[in-house]
Amino acid sequence: MRAIFHSFLQKIGCRPSIKPTFAETTGADSVQRGKEILSDDYTPSPEDYPVFPPPPPGLMIKNRVQHWDTIVARKFGAPQGYFEDSPLFALYRLYEFIVLDRALDYRNALESFWRRDGWDVEGIPDPHDDNLERYAFLAGCTYLLARSFNQRVKLGLRRDNPSLITPDEAEKARNISDHLRQWEKVPKWAENVVPLRDTLILPTSDGVILKDKDDPRADPDFMAKNILLWTPHIFFT
Repeated sequence: MRAIFHSFLQKIGCRPSIKPTFAETTGADSVQRGKEILSDDYTPSPEDYPVFPPPPPGLMIKNRVQHWDTIVARKFGAPQGYFEDSPLFALYRLYEFIVLDRALDYRNALESFWRRDGWDVEGIPDPHDDNLERYAFLAGCTYLLARSFNQRVKLGLRRDNPSLITPDEAEKARNISDHLRQWEKVPKWAENVVPLRDTLILPTSDGVILKDKDDPRADPDFMAKNILLWTPHIFFT
C-alpha cells in the first residue's frame, strides 16, 4: 500500500522539496522542536517523518499509546522525500488525530488547514486507499473540514482573513449575502465512498463507547459511513 500511495502522490504532483513542514503540521506536542531542524548538525532519522498511510482505525486504537508516541517523535508533517506539505498529507494527519481523539491536535490541524491558501476542501485528492475502514474514515474527515469551515463562513469569516479583524470589518462580513460567501464542499470521492458493511465503533480517549447510532452524541456524517464515534469538537466560535 505504501508503494501505491507514493506512486499516487507523484501522479498528482507531490514532488520532493526542501521546504520543511514542522510546527503545526506535526502535532501540538512536537511544535517546539521545529528549531532543531534548522541546526547545522541536525541529521534526519526515519522517526522524524510520518509513514503514510498510517494504520487502519482498529489497529491504531489497539496501539493507541504506541502510535501517539510515533506522532510526537515527528519533526516533519510529510513522509521522507516529500517535505512540502499537501492537502492529502494534512487529511491523513487529521485522520490520525480524530481516530486517537486528540482534541487539541485535531483542532490545531483544522486551524492550519483553514489558513492554507488554495486548500479548498473539495479539491482534496482521492487517496484511493485500499483499506475500506481507513478510506471511509478519511471521507468522514472531509465532512468535518467542510462543517467546521462553513460554520466560520456562516459568521462572515473568509479563509484569507487576517487573524485579527476590527469590529466594523466583522459586522460588514456578517452582512454579506449567502450566495457571495465561499462555502466549502466535500470532495466528490468522499460522497461516493460507500458505508462500511460492519459498523466501526471508535472509543473516546477516555474509553467511552457510544451504544448505537441513535445516540445524539454520534457524529452524523461519520454515521452515514457506518462509523460510530463521538462528534468531535470542530467549531471555534
